[in-house]
Amino acid sequence: MALRSPSFLDLETLLSQAEYHDIDVPKSQEIVETTVSKRSGGGKAGIGALALNGSAGSDFQYQSTYSLQPREKATVSKVIDELIRQKAVQVNPVGDSALSRDVLVEIEGTARITAVSVLSKVFFVFRRLMLARDINDLNELANLDLEDADVAEEIQRVYLRNELLPLPLLLEVSGSSLPHKVYVNVRPDFFIDEASADRVEGDLRVLGSVSKLVLDGEYRVTDEWLLHGWEFMMRRIMMAQIQDDLEEVTQQLERLGLNLPDDDVHAYISGPAIVIDAIALY
Repeated sequence: MALRSPSFLDLETLLSQAEYHDIDVPKSQEIVETTVSKRSGGGKAGIGALALNGSAGSDFQYQSTYSLQPREKATVSKVIDELIRQKAVQVNPVGDSALSRDVLVEIEGTARITAVSVLSKVFFVFRRLMLARDINDLNELANLDLEDADVAEEIQRVYLRNELLPLPLLLEVSGSSLPHKVYVNVRPDFFIDEASADRVEGDLRVLGSVSKLVLDGEYRVTDEWLLHGWEFMMRRIMMAQIQDDLEEVTQQLERLGLNLPDDDVHAYISGPAIVIDAIALY
């Protein structure tokens, strides 16, 4: 097998899978400690106390990337090869495969960032402005206009300056061997070097574990991506009225030239579909 150069890697989870399947990894603890140390070296920006009884968090953690040395890349490739050799990973499972939660899969296809991840940045901006302006009434969110100077500045930081945000991405992978929709949950802070969201679209392979199965006729709300970081009860309240809010935000984004497909993922995922928690993208 070829040496892999991942753009995203949750090394600790990968090595935990190796240990579970009795795969020897030389100095695995040293490798984990090194990469965790590199990843935790990123900055943290304090925003101040929250007016909503702590429901939006007291500060914002920003994404950071880390480097993977050639020796570590070789270790990663060997671990993945051995997991596949032991059939611990289902490689490009076909339509009649009996998938279940927590099973490891490697799926190849064409990935793109879904609309819900584009919209999640707007709600992140709103949450940051709520802290900055000491807003404690959720209804005042409706008064935040993308043409407002402060809002426009925040939008520019996020969309034009490619600010790395502590938000998970939801990707859709098309062209896979599976007949249903395939989504990939990509957590922040595990990108390699300058990868970020710039290298998670296009042709790639996904190694991960199945986290959600959405059956035909069922739905799964997307609040864990759309409203990531918001307090649980606030998320419940907002998701109950989110459709009107999403339509308003989508219209304002369209005025900025960002057009989101109507049939893309917004407030929910419709089945049949699976969601995979990414361990590595390459």
